[in-house]
Amino acid sequence: MKRTLLLTVCALGLIVAASACTPIPGSSRQQAVDAIARYFPEQRAKAERVATCESTMNPAAVSPGGGNWGLFQINTVHKPMVARMGYSWSQITNAYVNAKVARVIYDDADRRGSGWQPWSCGYA
Repeated sequence: MKRTLLLTVCALGLIVAASACTPIPGSSRQQAVDAIARYFPEQRAKAERVATCESTMNPAAVSPGGGNWGLFQINTVHKPMVARMGYSWSQITNAYVNAKVARVIYDDADRRGSGWQPWSCGYA
């Protein structure tokens, strides 16, 4: 009994620890797929792998520390850029807004030869 309980607790702990983000109700995988298709048409497969790794394709994901938000886990350091694009930070969990912001970040990095480097899952 003790062993079974211990194994169950350990397994549950591993599952929780493996989760990179806390999902927020109301997310939509289909919106994520559509947003990626819109903003990364030539990089669609790669962008889907990165977003899957970053947020499990959950547009409403927020990292445990609260520093990274949405589909591509846009860091709060980009708040000023998001505002310059005409969006409020509260819109960053919208799949389309997040993918559009990610595309701007990607394009900026790509001009410097690093493309997906800003994402920890850029290797995906």
